[in-house]
Amino acid sequence: MTRLPDQPDVSATRRELIWAAGLLALVALLCFHELTRHPTQVLVGAHRGGENDLTTYFLRALEWPRLTWQRDGQFPGWNPHLSLGAPTIGNPQALLSYPPNWLCWWFGAVPTASWLLVAHHWWAGLGCYLLAVRLGVRPTSALLAGVVGVAAPYAIAHTAEGHYAQTCMMAWLPWTLWAFERFLSTRGERWLPVAICLALSFFGGHVQETYYLTLLLSGTVTITTAAACLSRNRPQHTDTQPQPDDRWAGNPLQPLFRWFLVEIAIVGLVAIDLIPTFINSRLTIRAGGLPLATSGDGLKPRHLAQLWNPAVLDGDIGRATNGFWETLLYFGLVPTVLAVIGVLRGGHRRGTWRLTLLVLVTLLFAFGSWSPFFRMCHAWLPGIASFRSPARVLYISSMLVAALAAVGWDSLWPSLWDASPSRRRLRLMATALILGTISWELGAYATRVLATTSAATRQETVVSRFLRDHMGNERVMAQIGVYSDNEAVLDGLQKPQGYEPFPMSRHALAITALTPPGLKADLSGFQSFRLQDLHKPIADLLGIRYAVTHAQQREHAGWKRVATGKIPPEVNSASPASPELPFAIFENETVLPRAFVVGNVTVSGESSTKAVVPLLKDLNPRDSVLLLRDVWANVPRAKFAPATIEHYSPNEVVVHANADGHGYLVLTDLFHPGWSAVVDGQPTNLLPADVSFRAVPLTPGEHKVTFRFSPPGWRLGAIVSAVSWLGVIALTLRRVSRTAPGN
Repeated sequence: MTRLPDQPDVSATRRELIWAAGLLALVALLCFHELTRHPTQVLVGAHRGGENDLTTYFLRALEWPRLTWQRDGQFPGWNPHLSLGAPTIGNPQALLSYPPNWLCWWFGAVPTASWLLVAHHWWAGLGCYLLAVRLGVRPTSALLAGVVGVAAPYAIAHTAEGHYAQTCMMAWLPWTLWAFERFLSTRGERWLPVAICLALSFFGGHVQETYYLTLLLSGTVTITTAAACLSRNRPQHTDTQPQPDDRWAGNPLQPLFRWFLVEIAIVGLVAIDLIPTFINSRLTIRAGGLPLATSGDGLKPRHLAQLWNPAVLDGDIGRATNGFWETLLYFGLVPTVLAVIGVLRGGHRRGTWRLTLLVLVTLLFAFGSWSPFFRMCHAWLPGIASFRSPARVLYISSMLVAALAAVGWDSLWPSLWDASPSRRRLRLMATALILGTISWELGAYATRVLATTSAATRQETVVSRFLRDHMGNERVMAQIGVYSDNEAVLDGLQKPQGYEPFPMSRHALAITALTPPGLKADLSGFQSFRLQDLHKPIADLLGIRYAVTHAQQREHAGWKRVATGKIPPEVNSASPASPELPFAIFENETVLPRAFVVGNVTVSGESSTKAVVPLLKDLNPRDSVLLLRDVWANVPRAKFAPATIEHYSPNEVVVHANADGHGYLVLTDLFHPGWSAVVDGQPTNLLPADVSFRAVPLTPGEHKVTFRFSPPGWRLGAIVSAVSWLGVIALTLRRVSRTAPGN
């Protein structure tokens, strides 16, 4: 490749890279100094007493494979403990395919997950450093981009909220931009690193921002290729006219063709997650997309004031509970000023205007429904309506601003860079001063929003001991603050609700039937509830034997108070201890068994739409089962009879049933196409029963029914991914051998 005359060296030496990595590691340790001081604690936010997504969801998700292997000796394709059951494989935020997360399986999620968060911020900073160098910024100035990347306020705010998957994804964004710059400068020859970086970003667990970046880069390649084609068709330039960039010499469509290779490679590399996730996504409440009012809820004009003051809207972060992390339009005052200088003074540098346009595009998108640009994307681009919070594109904006800030600083003192030794010392002193200023500004923000906790969740409460002593395969309904999802998984118990990122439509319909008319169904279990509001026949059908509520709850028909007491808060933060929570436990005196035989059928005519909810509410589950169709005709029907669950594990359930006529065995676990059934050794049809559950037809007599789970699309995805990664390794080794000395 021929370098342009005004383009400085676009590479850092190995020594410079090592020094940069070490300095950025020091910045990361200082930025997360609370964890540095308490290395065995859990990194949380200073708001809500330390409760966030890390303590509520991700620690459990990271521990789940190890816990299942210890209990059952199997890898978990399914999680039966929450939300009537939910797939693990095919849920991108289950975090199974991202190699760094495997450390949590060996060493435990506490405190490994917290240190992985810090490591990903450091990795993002190193990527920003290399991106700035790639833009022609001198390595000393590029350190500024690295520092801003490590402590990017938007990323810090999401880390404080415990958005573990988003932090893992975020770390690969600047590396993707760096690889993309190499892709452009070589007319697409270096296409493989872009695919690898985007694939690792996808595996990080939060697809939204990776998808946004892929669309941005695809649009950039398309526009750049179109411009190259138009430039080629223009009359030849005279000697007095500026010459076009020589990287597009030859076939101007070549980069676009190679970008197709990038997209094909990404699909192949991530197929092990992509195919099961796509299948599961068609079964979720987001399958039809979200309305603009939900998917377009982004920045508002008032958020512009955060550009110079991040607390202008939220005040005391310690009391902020309104999602300040979602709409934080703050990149740091000094980095923002330097980025503007970079746009004004560094426009002659290759890539500066491209990054500037990408910043503008991401900001327009982040304003959601306030922006005509977002509304156009929502209407025309596939997949945009499946996501909420378009302001999450600010992850990308933050990395772009970091690179532009380095461009601004590098272009601010052009006469000092190659001057006398005394002036070079002045340049180093000025650079050290600006690095210190930025570190202080961004570090001060990090200190405001970050904290640690000595224990992620409470252990061995009286509620846990009572439920373990008195429950079998039944379920317990409880607000997360009183009996959490983490406790249910550790205790081996089940809840009808659960904090899951991929809520299944059939689960939503069951909880809707349990919920009073006029109220929104609480799928996660964060809200308090009253026993008198629960639709009792549905509570019986869901197998809810116990309800854990606030102590003021009175006894209600069919619910008997069996225990009261106080428990500590779920998260023990480093701040002064919160008061203990009073609770009461009520037993459902008419709960149905988790598996039973029933003969009569009510035909629904609907599969999984809200139209079946009234039918479900009117159903007497002891007398009839709601099915799409009745497979038996003109035969004696079985009477209601409990069945015995002989074996229960995440991927297999074995039930013994005795039917005195033709009927159906109903297992009140969530229906999913990955489950299959075998009756007495013979495969049989698995039917959706009572909208949400599984049923198999039975003839009269005793039967052994085995339910097994195989994640749809996982085997195919695993084969495609294995072949793709082997291809990547082969292509990489081939390139290394061709560029080795002597070849």
